[in-house]
Amino acid sequence: MSLKNIFSIVGKILFLLALVQLIPLSLAFYYNEPVFPFIFSIIIAGSAGLIFGYLTKDKEDEWTVRESYAIVAVSWLFSALFCGLPFLFSGLSPLDAFFEGMSGVTTTGTTVFSNLDVCPKSLIFWRSLTQWLGGLGVVALFLAVIPKVNIRGRQLYKTEFSGPTEGKIRPKINSTAQILWYFYIGATVLLAVILFILRIPVFDSVVFALSTMSSGGFAPYNDSILPILSSSVEIVIIVFMLIAGTNFSLIYKAATRGIRSLTKDEEFKTYIFFFLIISSVLAAVLIRDMNYDILTAARYSFFQVSSLMTTTGFVIVDYNIWSDAAKILLLLAMFTGGCSGSTSGGPTFVRWIILLRHARRDIFKFMHPNAVKPIKYNGKSLNEEVVNSTISFMILYFLIFVISTVLLGITELDIVTAVTASIGTLGNIGPVFGFFSPFEHFADFPAFARLIMIINMWVGRLELYTVILLFTKEFWKK
Repeated sequence: MSLKNIFSIVGKILFLLALVQLIPLSLAFYYNEPVFPFIFSIIIAGSAGLIFGYLTKDKEDEWTVRESYAIVAVSWLFSALFCGLPFLFSGLSPLDAFFEGMSGVTTTGTTVFSNLDVCPKSLIFWRSLTQWLGGLGVVALFLAVIPKVNIRGRQLYKTEFSGPTEGKIRPKINSTAQILWYFYIGATVLLAVILFILRIPVFDSVVFALSTMSSGGFAPYNDSILPILSSSVEIVIIVFMLIAGTNFSLIYKAATRGIRSLTKDEEFKTYIFFFLIISSVLAAVLIRDMNYDILTAARYSFFQVSSLMTTTGFVIVDYNIWSDAAKILLLLAMFTGGCSGSTSGGPTFVRWIILLRHARRDIFKFMHPNAVKPIKYNGKSLNEEVVNSTISFMILYFLIFVISTVLLGITELDIVTAVTASIGTLGNIGPVFGFFSPFEHFADFPAFARLIMIINMWVGRLELYTVILLFTKEFWKK
């Protein structure tokens, strides 16, 4: 494995991140806010990018599989570190700055800022911009703007967009990345314009559009989205959260080949069906247990289920005061995630579909042990390797969830807080309930707990294997 190959690409990504910081730097000048956090960050990130990217020339042949995994994992780690520099130079501790940077690029949306009202607007914008960059992926951005790596980028694309289904639109990888980014940019601009038409200030419209389409959830207010909320804004945000949680490649196919591409896709149908059923059941539970009227119960349930299911993490009500039955339904939504190929985190619905069909096949084979019954998805038989990989992923996902819950419990967090903090960071969701309100910041969590959550966010965003491979002995053997 060539470290030159790895750090050459990492360096170029860091240089891109340095250039992107010119946007919040311009805002700092415009709002007459401190500019030095961004100036120092740009100098450091740009210098590191030049040193890594141009003083370590990568080889001309294709990267190996191991190098591709290392490039993606290290790129995300370094991106979080360098995206945290403006927070560091604005007064946060190194651990908190790293936490905020990792929460941003992984679109988790948890924050250590205790009072956003006193934060510079340029810094608030940078938080949401880090989420937006991480929504489709920093490596995907690199592949979209650097056509030179078209041939060699195939493995990088597969590594960052890992999953049981094919997410390629065009034969050329950089063409696929560009199409995804064009849609992503267009949807973000459209949402910002709609929010502005609904009389939301320009700055807030842009920030909420960045956070919504990235399934991130960073808001410019301590009360999440409540300060701008109205019935029309609520509906618009729900719709765009669901769009962000839908497979972007599938949306492209629907736009080019007709709406039947959506209605025929099993994952999308399951995704919408689950959303409608859980939201409806939750509304009924809220009417029964919390004495809400029908309209209030429907508002809260449909918004919070879409927010947690798509791992966006916006909050419009303190659901920490809800009944245990309501919280269980929210926890169920947190364990699903959105669709594969979207900006949502979590296991994704396609894996749940494959897992349940595998269980159903095993039950069938108890009665018919000699039968050959392939598992089908979207009318096609799945390779057994894909099925086995999905099962392994789900087992590993729950194992990491349990381990991180235990480690968080060791820091003296109560069991409900430890469970929701574990799944909230591993699934890149954000809010928790238990001892902490979903509106509260994470600065009061013990330092060791925040470190565990940083690792969870990194591992969860790259769908486990990409990071875990770095810590196996076989990965480093020649």
